[in-house]
Amino acid sequence: MKIEAITPGKGQLCEVLLDSGDKLWLHAELVQAEGLHAGSALDEAELAGLKQRAAERRAYEYGLYLLEKRGYSYRELYKKLMDAKHSEEEAVLAALEKLTRYGFLNDARYAEQLARHYVETKKYGIRRAAYEMRHRGLSQEDIDDALAAYDDAEQISAQLLEILQKKYARYLTDPDDRKMTEKVTAALVRRGYTYQQIRYAIEDYYAAAEDAE
Repeated sequence: MKIEAITPGKGQLCEVLLDSGDKLWLHAELVQAEGLHAGSALDEAELAGLKQRAAERRAYEYGLYLLEKRGYSYRELYKKLMDAKHSEEEAVLAALEKLTRYGFLNDARYAEQLARHYVETKKYGIRRAAYEMRHRGLSQEDIDDALAAYDDAEQISAQLLEILQKKYARYLTDPDDRKMTEKVTAALVRRGYTYQQIRYAIEDYYAAAEDAE
């Protein structure tokens, strides 16, 4: 099989026209590195190798593009790349290995970023944060390691007190109003806090309000 012509394509790609009428889209660097030109002969093994390297390059560059927009876990990015048009598992796995080796894809680092986002920014409790992180494809080990820094009783109590003061003060005007207390408790449970943590925080809230009077 021979190459009939090589013409510039979109971006850094080249269109490689074979005498069979088939076309290959190869990165310009690959064309140059392999010394390909019109008239170059390719056997089946060489052609298969070029296709594989092109698929790996395509998956790798798409992975980089996605990671520039936001963080991904290994499992998330695997699924995203596999869902892409013309994806091949062997090429996707090779791309993921390269992204991991170069440090672009790191589950432990991503887990730390998510823990900070969910606990510090979203003000979620440990349970809700862990739930959200599992849905991002992270392992339980990485989740536990990342959330360990936030699993402190005093820190959780202070965070809950801050949430009560900023978001629920209008509901907590009467310590004997069980309906409002239950309303606030339900909202905080949905955020991932335990009933015991919430009960102590509400008690602290009323104590602080009483001291302020």
